[in-house]
Amino acid sequence: MRITQEADYALRMTSLLTKSGAIMTDHVVQNTLCAPAMAEAVKVPVGFANKILRKLSLAGVVKSQRGITGGYYLLLDPEKLTVKQVIETIDGPIEISKCLSENCECLNNPNKDCCRFHNIFGALNHMLVERLERLTIAMMVNADLTICDLLETIK
Repeated sequence: MRITQEADYALRMTSLLTKSGAIMTDHVVQNTLCAPAMAEAVKVPVGFANKILRKLSLAGVVKSQRGITGGYYLLLDPEKLTVKQVIETIDGPIEISKCLSENCECLNNPNKDCCRFHNIFGALNHMLVERLERLTIAMMVNADLTICDLLETIK
C-alpha cells in the first residue's frame, strides 16, 4: 500500500486551510483560500489541485464559496479531521494487501480465516489505520508539537 501523491497533496491542502484559518466555525467562515493559491503553495498544477478539492468537497471535507471573497474553506473541525479521513477520501479504504478487500477471492487459500498472510496483513493494516486515526490535521500543523511528539502520538 502506498499513499498516493494525490492524498499527500490533499493532506497538505487541508493543512494549509487550517493554518490560514480558512475554516467554518459556528456557521461563520473567517477566511478562504483560492485553488491557484493553494496549488502554488503545495507546488501542484492548478488543475490537479481542483481535482483534489473536488474530491474533498464531495466528501464534505471542504466547501467552496463564490464571490469576491470566494475560495475554499474547511467544513470539518481540524481538531477532529484525521489524517486517515483525508487519505481515504482520496485513495479509498486503506488496505496494505489486496487480500484484505472483501471482494477479493484468494487463489492460494480461499478460507481467509486460516491464512497466515491474511491474518498478519489484517493485523498490520488495523494498526496502521488506528494510528492514522490518532493524528488530526490540527496536530499536524501545530508548531508547538515536535515531530517526536507526533511520533509519540502514533506509538
